Amino acid sequence: MRRWSLIGAAVALAVLVWLPLGLAGLPLDTPDGFLHLGWSVAWVRQLQAGWLWPTWSDLPWAGAGSFALLIYPPLFRVISGLPMLIGIAPDHGIAGGLLLILLVNSLGAAALSQIWLRPGGWRWLLLISAALNPYLWVNIYVRGAWPEALAQALLWWLALGLLGLERGHRWGVALSTAALAGVILSNWNGALLTGLIWGATGIALLRRGRWRGWLWSGGLALGITAPFWGPALLALSSVRPPMPEGLFSTEFFFGGGGGPRTFADLLWVQGVAIAALLLLRGVGWGWSWRRSGGGLLTPWGLALAVVGLALMLPPAQPIYELLAPLQRIQFPWRWLAPTWLGALLWLCSPGAMAPRPAQRRWAIALLSAAAAGLWADGLGRFSANWVGHAPSRQEQQALRQLLACDPLDPCPTGLRALPRQGELSKRFVALPDGRVALSGVPDYSPAGVPEGSWNPRLAIFWVPQWPQLRWAQFQGVGQVQLISRGPQQRLLAVQAQGPGRLRILQWAHPHWQVRVRRAAPGGAWGPPLAGGGRDPQGWISVPLQPGRWQVALDYGPGR
Repeated sequence: MRRWSLIGAAVALAVLVWLPLGLAGLPLDTPDGFLHLGWSVAWVRQLQAGWLWPTWSDLPWAGAGSFALLIYPPLFRVISGLPMLIGIAPDHGIAGGLLLILLVNSLGAAALSQIWLRPGGWRWLLLISAALNPYLWVNIYVRGAWPEALAQALLWWLALGLLGLERGHRWGVALSTAALAGVILSNWNGALLTGLIWGATGIALLRRGRWRGWLWSGGLALGITAPFWGPALLALSSVRPPMPEGLFSTEFFFGGGGGPRTFADLLWVQGVAIAALLLLRGVGWGWSWRRSGGGLLTPWGLALAVVGLALMLPPAQPIYELLAPLQRIQFPWRWLAPTWLGALLWLCSPGAMAPRPAQRRWAIALLSAAAAGLWADGLGRFSANWVGHAPSRQEQQALRQLLACDPLDPCPTGLRALPRQGELSKRFVALPDGRVALSGVPDYSPAGVPEGSWNPRLAIFWVPQWPQLRWAQFQGVGQVQLISRGPQQRLLAVQAQGPGRLRILQWAHPHWQVRVRRAAPGGAWGPPLAGGGRDPQGWISVPLQPGRWQVALDYGPGR
């Protein structure tokens, strides 16, 4: 009965944390969240059109296209997109995916506490603190970094798998493999940090003679996820990099130098709260982890927390310069995810050791009050995101109508729904030919698109500098007709009365082969245009002589 009470409490806590979003609706001004909403809808559309492993979408920028489905890990858009496949509204599909993240987080902490800790208050402390993790809340409600939150939630299952490896259980390999694979398929930054942590963990397991399970877990996780990361890494050289090299030095805690306010200025209090929790455990129950029962998770948690805190402070910058790949996390405060995990493992580790009375009770009381206050401050700094943040019913309906628009066809219902003010007016653009364009992050577009072809409307939501009114237009005397289209092909007919160029407002890329033939019986297709037919602005451009022509666009990586 006690076992199920903890599991039931984990489910209840996840639902309670989710209810403000589930009842009020998906917030529209989470910067990363709107991107993931668009990518989930794009993934669903390609599946509905018959492309079972889509790696490109024409949804952003009214058909200009994006390789986000190829480069960005797919797990969150799968779990949020599956409900959309059966007719659930996109915002509800996303909300269901967020509930699943919270369940993964709470149930992982509950499962770990039951296997690792003895019955009593330590189990409940670990579960409650995991469910109320302020950085998880920031990723879900503030940043909209939902795949990153999923990777963070999976760390509890990775810790449980590590416990199984240490104790020699067979399920340790399976669980560690599943957790590592889940992180890789969730978020690149989480995968990079978790890979570093898992590599260092192998040293500790080697000393305990459990390295084989560690090696199998890492190898299997890489093998299972290879169909994603292999093509993604191969394509990076031809795609605008999603993770540019170089840290934002002002995003270290206390590293702003009096300049403009940064996100680190809002998150540093979480680092101080973590430090208070580390002191609380050390002062109250000692700093030793060698007492019976603690196992590997106790020193592992302390090391994670201490190293994570150190790497979020300005003196750590030379370490990032020495380990250049680590700079791709961009923001040092991204270490908060594993640092919170380590701090909570260290805090609750007395529950895994032989019982021992607490020492210095007055210090425990003071540090507990300080940690609780800092924790509350870490949440309170984003109070506007917890309260009064819901979209109106009109905004919800408008969002669904706008997302339902076909990027290549005029959308009268979308134009009527598009508000003149508010968040939706920043995310969507009405085009002169009656189409609706979804703005997006320029990352994941082809690398050959020059900066001059972009119009930075917001910090990350950009739209192209469209050079013509229609998606496909002949520059000369002639007519263009889109004959057929599918997720991986387009066929256009051009009747040119004089020499000119067919320009298609789709970003040119070698993955999209462009061929031309005369529209006559027996006309043979010519060779693919070099560079996908890219013009100086990055669009597909096809030179044509007078006559009737057919132009085919076919998607095929590796051709």
